[in-house]
Amino acid sequence: MASASEEIAVGPQEICNQVNKFLKGTSTPASNVNFESLTVSALFLLRTVPVARHAVLEHYSFLFDDAINSSLTFSDHESSSYQKQQLSALQDVTGVLLSFIKSSPEAWAPVVSSWTLTLLGQLSTKYAAKRGIQRGTPLNEVLQMWLACEPARMLIEISTECFAAMVGAAPDMCVDSLLEASVRFSPHFDWVVAHIGSCFPRTIITRVLNCGLKDYCNDSGHDKEAGPSTNRLKVPKMASVVGILGHLASKHGHDIRKALMALFEASLHSDTMSNKVTTLPFLLQLASMSDMLLQILTTDLVSVLTPSTLNQLHRQFTYWKRSSPGEYNSFLNLVVHLIVKSRVGACDIISFILNTAVPAEDGKGGEQPTEEVRDTCVEIMHILMFELQRGVLSSHSDVSIIEIPFLVGLASQTDILTNMLLNAEGRRLPWLQKLLTYTSLQAGQSCAASILSSIVCNAQTPQQLSNFYSLKQGIELGLPSVIQPTVLQVFNRLEALASPSVECLPTPAKVSRLSPKAVSEETPAASASLPSSAHPPQLIPLRNLERIVAAEKRKIKKKQIASSRLVKELQSRQNSLVPFLLFPEPEVLRCVLSLVHMIGFPDSLGSALLTKLAGAVAAVFFNSLHLKASIESSSKDKLQEQHDVKSSSKSSLKEAVCDKGQGSSRQASCITRLCMSCIEQLSCLPFTRSLLLHYLMEGATHKEHCRLFGGKWTTNLFESPTSASSLSSLPSSNLSTNPEGPATSSSSSVVNSETSSLLQENRQQGNSIALPRFHSSVYHGGVIRQISKVSSMQKPLPKMQVAANVLTLLETLWLCCREGAQASSRTSHPQWGAPASAAGAAADVKIELMDTDLRIKPGKKVVSESSARTLGCVIVDILTLDSLYNDVNWQDPDFRKVTTERDILVWKRISDMPFLWSVLQEFSSSSVFLYYVSPVVRSLFAVVMNHLEVSREARMRNCPQHNEAACCLVYCLAQGSWIPSPLSNISELFPHVAPYEGYLLLLALWRYIKVKRMTILFLRILYNL
Repeated sequence: MASASEEIAVGPQEICNQVNKFLKGTSTPASNVNFESLTVSALFLLRTVPVARHAVLEHYSFLFDDAINSSLTFSDHESSSYQKQQLSALQDVTGVLLSFIKSSPEAWAPVVSSWTLTLLGQLSTKYAAKRGIQRGTPLNEVLQMWLACEPARMLIEISTECFAAMVGAAPDMCVDSLLEASVRFSPHFDWVVAHIGSCFPRTIITRVLNCGLKDYCNDSGHDKEAGPSTNRLKVPKMASVVGILGHLASKHGHDIRKALMALFEASLHSDTMSNKVTTLPFLLQLASMSDMLLQILTTDLVSVLTPSTLNQLHRQFTYWKRSSPGEYNSFLNLVVHLIVKSRVGACDIISFILNTAVPAEDGKGGEQPTEEVRDTCVEIMHILMFELQRGVLSSHSDVSIIEIPFLVGLASQTDILTNMLLNAEGRRLPWLQKLLTYTSLQAGQSCAASILSSIVCNAQTPQQLSNFYSLKQGIELGLPSVIQPTVLQVFNRLEALASPSVECLPTPAKVSRLSPKAVSEETPAASASLPSSAHPPQLIPLRNLERIVAAEKRKIKKKQIASSRLVKELQSRQNSLVPFLLFPEPEVLRCVLSLVHMIGFPDSLGSALLTKLAGAVAAVFFNSLHLKASIESSSKDKLQEQHDVKSSSKSSLKEAVCDKGQGSSRQASCITRLCMSCIEQLSCLPFTRSLLLHYLMEGATHKEHCRLFGGKWTTNLFESPTSASSLSSLPSSNLSTNPEGPATSSSSSVVNSETSSLLQENRQQGNSIALPRFHSSVYHGGVIRQISKVSSMQKPLPKMQVAANVLTLLETLWLCCREGAQASSRTSHPQWGAPASAAGAAADVKIELMDTDLRIKPGKKVVSESSARTLGCVIVDILTLDSLYNDVNWQDPDFRKVTTERDILVWKRISDMPFLWSVLQEFSSSSVFLYYVSPVVRSLFAVVMNHLEVSREARMRNCPQHNEAACCLVYCLAQGSWIPSPLSNISELFPHVAPYEGYLLLLALWRYIKVKRMTILFLRILYNL
């Protein structure tokens, strides 16, 4: 076969012979063709006769067509000799054409490029179905299938070489021919564009965009300054431009990004009005046809649209807006359509529109958007809200949910949107509320709960919290059960913020004896001042929950709603609120108490949770009294210091200290009142009522709390031998710590070296003594001065404060003991369950304050029988040594000689705890209470009678302590209807009679009670009268 590069002598006769031979070969059937001679003739004419090149190329078009058909029909093993001759001839023409392109690119490259692109488009379209290529087949797979065909591979090699030769001299012509072929033969021609574009990415991308923009501008009509036509949905080369860029995006996305931004920057500085006006609509039109281009524009174009750029665009678009308002409105609709389709960078788009529509007042001094630009952004925002609303509502009305990419993108950045909402005002506020509502409805219940919980945990003011109500109202239309996951997420955040001090909760058995030292040690400043500038992070969510629940309660009270899902959900989460009842920060504690009080205690709560709640509330009750006492003491000390300092600013400092102390004291009082309200609600159940009575009475007589009520703690009176033995059995290293000096430590080490366990000493004593034992000689009390006496450094409280604390305790006990307390608590809120706004409560939580002067007046049928029994038994357990002589029946008066030691112990204990006299007087109106507390009353009677019997005073009033005790005992018996009317008035004779005569009067009372013998059945009948 003749070589393509062989030198051939050219003459007229030779040309004529080769022409005849070529014509004869092309007109002969293919089976009789001599491929070698025909190829020589065709190549000869291609090289020597320019006018014949089109005929020769057309011949090779048929030859390529036939070769591709044969290649697709037969496999490699079934290829015939005819097919091999075809491939050999095609290889020869390929080599010749490549040599022509290299030797003379200006003459041959445009012709051959146009021929190859047209032929590739025709063959790709013709044999697409035969290759098994469908519309949805991936482009990479299509490309590999065509490159596996050798004739097609030869054509694409020729086309690539033509582009390489033309790209430097005539790039526009090269790219334009590629676009025209892409438009004619799309989508079957896409694999050719992908292959050529991957060989020349930068050139192809830039030239494709320029050619597309040029065609876009030319299609605008005769008035190029009037602007583009945005209604053109089938621009001739737009689809090809999008297709080419889409093919190159996977490996050359960065180049596409740079080319798009360079095109936009060039339009801002262009001299022609058509480029200035049409470039941005052209880019947006491209973005509407490709998600990849849309993503590039949303991430890059938004960042370069500064206020100065927007003002420049507005000046460029002014003439177009006036001349074609309809097309301009279509342009705005296109912008909104692209925003709705944008998933990546959705939050940046919203921030850009909001900042442009409503610029910040504290601008940095740079150029601000003009009023027309702001109005345009406002119009875009209104259209966007309408489109989002229509999309969300239509998706919820249908069974299948329509995904809105913009809302999906916002769903992943709800925290940023929530912060924007909390700081928004003016026009921004309703827009952001609608956006978050639509995002919640689109993304589902989890996203909606995350948004609402974020507002609850981050809202600093009631105005910011009002966004919660607006969003909740809109979200519940599509997601009615969103409150449950919202409350769950709020408590999850609270638990994540919880400090170690909250996690340690005392056991129910010891919670009533919780010392306030734990609170004062963790927060030293709390003892002097409750308000603090650095509030714990748990305060904001709890305070917002308090405000929300208060608003829900007001709606229920006004009958705007029948019930509240939020309140019911919080009732099921009370177990999570218990740890916060022991929080060291007073303001957090007040919020939790107010919240617990308002949500109430449903009947479905378990006994374990009720035990925790009762113990925690009782502990907070006593700690609040300690806190108030420390605040008032600290305020007095500071006032005394200011009084001693002689300075000109003394009066102003004094006023500041007074205001600060009064505010802190009011907050402590508020916590106390809330505790009383919670105690009243808890006392509706008999189980918790009994627990609360135990906790309150044991707590009031505990060594850490008794000083609040004017009591004093005597170790040998109130501590059992077991506790003393446990104290002495501590390691010696703990007892010998003495920072005063080496002498003291050495002496104490000597003492400690000789000490031994008191339990062991009692065991040895029990083994050594063989005499009969009495109750006074069974236990060995230890060696005197073996443990140094601990002196109490606490100052006694003022009498007025003690009286107020006793009154508060009595009122709290009455709340637990009242007959019918359950019904009254269920129907209305008590007047003392009031978080005062002056004490730091939320401004929208309005409940009446308690008047401390309004004391509950005891009367018949007030104390319930079960409460009276519990309270009486608790007092007996506290004051008596054991249960040996705790019989409720009164023995013979001479029997008091047997219980003298026991009676004296009861007398001493009640003398150390004088407030117990007030408890006896207040609840003596209940005959059942007197029945169960009668062992204590009998012991007190015995002590008074023993003293009066041997007293040598002239008048009984000269024994003030015993005289007052006798009057109190007679009053209690009269109140409980244990003695008739004549005997109930003998207390009036006590100041005028001698002590022995008073003894005789009390003896008569004793004998009357003994003879009458009160029984519980009789007391019940008496109680019901």
